[in-house]
Amino acid sequence: MTSPPRRDAPRREDPASHRPRIDLDLLSTELLQLLQQVDAGLSDLAGGEGAPPGFDPRRFLAPGVPRVRPMLVLLSAAAARPDSSPVSAPDPTATEQTAAAAELLQVAVFLHDAALGRQGGRRRRVARRLISRTLGLLSANHVTLRALELLRTASAPETVGDLLEALREVGEGHALTQRLKGSMPTPAEALQLAEQRNGTVFAFACRAGGRLAGANRRTTSALARYGRNTGLAWFIADELALLRSDHPEELDVLIDRAATGSPGFAVALGAERDPRVRPAWRALAGNSGDRAELLDLLDGCGARVDARQRLMQAVWTARTALQDLPESPRRDALDTVALQLLPARGEPPG
Repeated sequence: MTSPPRRDAPRREDPASHRPRIDLDLLSTELLQLLQQVDAGLSDLAGGEGAPPGFDPRRFLAPGVPRVRPMLVLLSAAAARPDSSPVSAPDPTATEQTAAAAELLQVAVFLHDAALGRQGGRRRRVARRLISRTLGLLSANHVTLRALELLRTASAPETVGDLLEALREVGEGHALTQRLKGSMPTPAEALQLAEQRNGTVFAFACRAGGRLAGANRRTTSALARYGRNTGLAWFIADELALLRSDHPEELDVLIDRAATGSPGFAVALGAERDPRVRPAWRALAGNSGDRAELLDLLDGCGARVDARQRLMQAVWTARTALQDLPESPRRDALDTVALQLLPARGEPPG
């Protein structure tokens, strides 16, 4: 198979955070305006008629642009276009609705996580105080129905089936989370959870973009593979960034994941190799100073280095999937999204 083109991805210098994000410069003016419209309307779309009493979506929506899933819908729709026309949405209204549905899928996943007590940092801890298990599950169901309603009126009816398939995979991930509650997942289980959550949602967003563009099966399948592997890479890159970050809010996220028993791939890999990793991970929940010990243990057994290798593999697979798309600046933008997940040259492992 031909190697993906080698390019250096532009990076933002931000000493406050190493966590993954997408550069807004990858969007054209038209797509950026669409993204802003999606962002402006999400709160109303997530609430509205039929919402459970006491559900305020503004408490659970992540703040502001850029929103990763809608951006992937927009970029995928532009990249899948078979002609060389300027970067534009195939149908602005349908594209906006589909991009919003992709973010509502993420909101539904978040609400299930909050109801089930899963990881995520300060915002999820606040959510668990504000929402009961019953209200969380009812709200997640409501938001899912809103996403389905949006897709039903969009121009690509097959996307409704794609959403249902995504919901099935996410549900299987939640079931696995419940089975693992109180125990350390194996590395394979940690990756499975990442695929069933991040991978599934990213794959849905990218496939939906292809549907909007009227792409053939080969192209939509390629976009789904790209999305799934980019989602997996995002998950690993986020964990590695949190492990090394000194940013107070990011340390807060890491401590919360330890408190709720939600390790990532690197920690699960370390626990399999060194029995001292699991108690060090648990100790992190009560004392952030234990992080240095945890990092020493992970580095001593090679867990962070191997997690970084798995990240690079996921990025490579994502970029290779793009070879089935027509060459265009829009395809290059998707390639850059994956490339930006790689550690910068010279960074320490993890």
